[in-house]
Amino acid sequence: MTTGEVIRRIRKSLGMTQTELGAILGYTQPVISQLEHDGGAINDVRVLRRIAKALGVPLAILVVESNEEADVNRRNFLRASAFGTGAAVAAGQGAAASTDGLHIGTADVAEIIASTSEIHELDLLVGGDRLCRVAAGQVRFIERLLEHGSYTDAVGRDLTSAAAEAMTAAGWVHWDAGRPDRARQYYAKARQTASAAGNVIAESHALLNASLVSFQGGFGPSKPSKQLRPRDAVNLAEAAQTTARGSGGPRLRARAVIYEAGAHSTAGDSSAMTNAISRAHRAFESTRGHDPEWVYLPPAALAGMTGWAHMRIGDHKTATAYLQEAIDGTAWWPRENIGWRIKLAENHIQAGELADGCQILIDHFDQITSTTSSRLCATLDSITQDVRPHASVPEVREYLGMVAARVS
Repeated sequence: MTTGEVIRRIRKSLGMTQTELGAILGYTQPVISQLEHDGGAINDVRVLRRIAKALGVPLAILVVESNEEADVNRRNFLRASAFGTGAAVAAGQGAAASTDGLHIGTADVAEIIASTSEIHELDLLVGGDRLCRVAAGQVRFIERLLEHGSYTDAVGRDLTSAAAEAMTAAGWVHWDAGRPDRARQYYAKARQTASAAGNVIAESHALLNASLVSFQGGFGPSKPSKQLRPRDAVNLAEAAQTTARGSGGPRLRARAVIYEAGAHSTAGDSSAMTNAISRAHRAFESTRGHDPEWVYLPPAALAGMTGWAHMRIGDHKTATAYLQEAIDGTAWWPRENIGWRIKLAENHIQAGELADGCQILIDHFDQITSTTSSRLCATLDSITQDVRPHASVPEVREYLGMVAARVS
């Protein structure tokens, strides 16, 4: 998906015509058309800034390509959204001494936190495969600031917390890119860094994401692999709840418990899973505590993980209802939306409803096969292998034909 295509999708989702967007920006309709077809001006970060503001989305959402020109855009974006020449380090450009002696204040830390949030948001749009280098560079950059920058004790604690969150973000995109061992390394480092900062919420966040890797939750294939560690996953989810007790808000508490539910379902403990799901939904509906802005758990994600857990224990009817709720609630985030569609298709197929499952894949084939999430691609490959022996079913045959045509 190119930058121009993303602009077009967001514009259309807002019900806005090219002429209307052009009027906001002071451009003609043909200029907007050129931008949406990746005309030369799409490489100007100043133009992208204006478009992002007009569409009401973070600038990072528009920086989605992975070619050399787009890498220049990313570097420009990181320079603009971090500070000074040191931002080149975040884009992997070296400049080893650029952070030496740099004085860091609260506004600078806020910009770093915003950049990390944008990495999370960009992953929801396009998947983690394209973001590993950017996220890893962000971590290296902050580590250099901690080592060579100057700052007060209070700013140092905030910067250390920001480093922990950047490490967790890096772990997440590496996990999405099919690199679980690297993700675990980032999460372990994030936990240690958050503990050093005394930030129990950031520490809990790292523990939670490590739990997800251990029970292979979310959009990965349902078939167990050597990476599956359900007992470790339960322990990590419970440790996250203990760590954040008294500090976390509804989203963090609910996320911790729904991951515990997922780990129990992977272990085949339906009773413990059902109990945890009930606790997760109660926590989400409570008003106790405060969640930082970066704690991600919209209602659609909670519904999706609830459906995922039910699918794992074979309760496919309940899973269908929750997975559909997740699909309906993620229209803004293409990668997230497609992930739940693939899971709904997988759920139907596991229930023996091959026609229904393959029809979902047929109806959304272009979007599904354009994802840059290795987790989703692995799930799709697994589904394809599962349905291949059932080519006598018309929908299965049509889906397999589309797969074959794409490969050729």
